[in-house]
Amino acid sequence: MTMDIIKRNNVQVSGQGSETMLFAHGFGCDQNMWRFVTPSFEDDYQIVQFDYVGCGQSDISAYHSGRYSQLQGYAQDVLEICSALELKDVIFVGHSVSCMIGLLAHIEEPDLFSSMVFIGPSARYV
Repeated sequence: MTMDIIKRNNVQVSGQGSETMLFAHGFGCDQNMWRFVTPSFEDDYQIVQFDYVGCGQSDISAYHSGRYSQLQGYAQDVLEICSALELKDVIFVGHSVSCMIGLLAHIEEPDLFSSMVFIGPSARYV
């Protein structure tokens, strides 16, 4: 199951720190949007990047309208990625709609996250 999640969301891990930063892109983007940002953190943090189902190099066959018709489905993906990688005390960095997705994941499992960083959030997604 762990490999299914890693493949489904094209999860990439880099960096060498003991703390983890999870970077979540907005809709219409993929993890490539962070390519100029994440290298600045790789000496001090473990970096986790991924693609939401339907974006980038994710497994499009994993798309199910019942799951992804609401942001909770994407939040569940975030939680499953964290579980698959056995992450804790995650610094979540979200852009655009990912801010609300991250907030939903935090509501579901607040102890999983140590910090939430929101770039360009909008409450219109809720």
